[in-house]
Amino acid sequence: MKYICLLIVLTSVNVSAHDTLKVLFVYGSKPLVKGESRSFGGIHGGHVSLKYKTAFASFVHEGKLHLFPKKKALHSKFIVEKDRDFREDTSISRYVIISIPINDMQSKILDSILTQRLKNPSYDYAFLGFRCASSAYEVLSSAGIFKHYSYSRIKFKFFYPKRLRKYLLREAKKNQWPLFWRSGIKSRKWEKD
Repeated sequence: MKYICLLIVLTSVNVSAHDTLKVLFVYGSKPLVKGESRSFGGIHGGHVSLKYKTAFASFVHEGKLHLFPKKKALHSKFIVEKDRDFREDTSISRYVIISIPINDMQSKILDSILTQRLKNPSYDYAFLGFRCASSAYEVLSSAGIFKHYSYSRIKFKFFYPKRLRKYLLREAKKNQWPLFWRSGIKSRKWEKD
């Protein structure tokens, strides 16, 4: 009986959520009226950011966009986006924020991984390689929040933000995670789920 009680206590410590991870998805779009700017990736573009301390961390390309990933001369970096420096103007964009409960250990590991990636990204940003969605999933799986896959499977499975967004929205529905959604301005055609 002692061992069963100890097992129950240890299990509840590992499963209990003490923190919330926020994943921000900005939807892809294209202009409907003259004067609206084009966005990177158009209707199938968009962006994914992970909550990091008091801001959001994102994987972006720097310099020339590679078609295939390079092992040397990486054209990638992780950046921190906050307040007025935010990459996408969320006051006009369609977006959803998915709040995922995580435990203290996952929170510490996630923080450590993002801190390290901000100093030194471990892979190149490439059209047929890691981009914002696949990178976000790789970071989350490395932190033990989601199932771990090989790099090649992650790059294919989460090729662009909509694939990761649909996966997390299904998980949010199943697990009753809170969502915050904004519709975006009407002068743009927005990507649908």
